[in-house]
Amino acid sequence: MAASLSLQTRVAQRFRLDQFKPRPVPRAVLVPLALGLIGFALWLAGHLGASATPAQAPALPAPSLTNTAGQGGGIPFIGDPIHDLTLWYSNMISDACKADIDNLKGTFLTPLDPMSDQTVTHLYGQILLITIPLITLGGMILGYLIMVSRTTGESTYTVRAVTPRFVVGATLSVLGIFLVSVLAQFVAATDLAMVQVSIPGNAVGGPDAWPAAGGVFQVLQNAGFDSNVNQGPNNWNTGAWLSAGLLSAVVMTLLQMLAVAFDAVERLLVLVGPIALAAYAIPATERFTNAWLKLMLALLAVRFAWTITFILFSLQTMPHVVAGNPPSAGDTNAMLGLAAACALLMLLLPFGVIPIVLKGPDPLRAP
Repeated sequence: MAASLSLQTRVAQRFRLDQFKPRPVPRAVLVPLALGLIGFALWLAGHLGASATPAQAPALPAPSLTNTAGQGGGIPFIGDPIHDLTLWYSNMISDACKADIDNLKGTFLTPLDPMSDQTVTHLYGQILLITIPLITLGGMILGYLIMVSRTTGESTYTVRAVTPRFVVGATLSVLGIFLVSVLAQFVAATDLAMVQVSIPGNAVGGPDAWPAAGGVFQVLQNAGFDSNVNQGPNNWNTGAWLSAGLLSAVVMTLLQMLAVAFDAVERLLVLVGPIALAAYAIPATERFTNAWLKLMLALLAVRFAWTITFILFSLQTMPHVVAGNPPSAGDTNAMLGLAAACALLMLLLPFGVIPIVLKGPDPLRAP
């Protein structure tokens, strides 16, 4: 019996059970648990019911350029090298902007839904194969401590008080992917509702096409400069494209790199979710669960802030487009400025939003 009590004492000291103040499971813990169960129910209902076909976003109108034959005279046998060089430079900027926006399409403003990514779901299952035996071993140790502990006294109460935490941590570990899925779907649904309420009609398409189906970045997909073409009205041809287009292309490339990094971090958080959520079972490792939740909430907050920024700047560009084209070169220049400012603000937003969320209180703090 002395040996059993000695082993119990060593285990309790190792996991800091003696420093654990017995308390009921906080109500805040029930929120992610309930969301995980809701996500599991939605996934089950989606597999049992018929899958809905997503609506396709309308294609952007083709740029309208007015050809002016006879403008500009080329040198015999040589042509117009300045015009050719300018046109080549303009086309390179256009290709860069279009490539950046196309790479952001469908994955920029809406967070990752792990249930729709087969790679993530497969790897999550592999992580569970490692986590479940650890949870089982922890349950055996906890049961052993309860059996060999005395029937009265503070030590018995402390060991028994850990049991609800262990049950909640084990359940969250299994339902972690459904928890992330329902959070992602909530943010995506909120973004869609804000866009439909704020922007009239279907001016920016659906979530699978954002931000490449209209809005503030439409000018980056249509604009260009050709010295043999009039700069307006009713076309996207403007000399400001040579400078503003280059600035926008650089900022959009950096924004694309940041978005790709966010996608990678989201996938990593989903994969380590079982271990991070199971850490709630032990008081000494509860901070890892809070850190995981904070990082996940920070990424979702950035996506939400990006959507709000996209809506606000898209509303400002709508008066500059009439019948699918800007009425004048001045409108095209104004849209170029709005697109560059929107991209720059989106690039800086994560550096302000993420520290605010990470410095906030722990989601699973004690009542």
